[in-house]
Amino acid sequence: MPTVTDISQRRKAAAGLDAVDRVLREAARLQPTPGFINGDEYGDWYIDAPAKLLKALSALAADRGQDDVAEWLTRMTGPMCLEALPRPGKKTQVCVAAVTAKHMPCSEHAPENGPALGLCNYGVNYYDLYPRLCKGEPVPNSDRCAEHDALCRVVKRNGEVCGNPRCSTPAHRKIREAQKSAVAVPK
Repeated sequence: MPTVTDISQRRKAAAGLDAVDRVLREAARLQPTPGFINGDEYGDWYIDAPAKLLKALSALAADRGQDDVAEWLTRMTGPMCLEALPRPGKKTQVCVAAVTAKHMPCSEHAPENGPALGLCNYGVNYYDLYPRLCKGEPVPNSDRCAEHDALCRVVKRNGEVCGNPRCSTPAHRKIREAQKSAVAVPK
């Protein structure tokens, strides 16, 4: 027959298991959130938990047989795309796809895929090594927003794109006019 001390030890053990389950449930709710001061720019998003904590929680979840939670926590420890995904009338979400380097966009959110997402395909460099999506909508008959469509796209002899907003180089004007007429000709 169990004694009074045995019962209290069992209750403590059961309470400890419940606490572990609560911690794991809370850990599974970790999401990238916008920064307190600057808001919705992707560089201001953060996960308010150190990688060591996330790895420890992931190991704990795996030991407890909660593989989906363990996988989610492991993904949170590495670099992620973190492209802000605005949704009209809803809370802004962020892409959590794994990437190979910090601040790198995933292949789906690379600037060249902007038109497929209804966005400008110009790669914007904020303060990162990797260009990010411009959030502007493309103007009609272009793959860029009004601001970036005005930039000269002619490739110079040294391999660089001109990029001047009001380029007045005669050779560049000829090339731009030829490009516009090629686009205007129906096929």
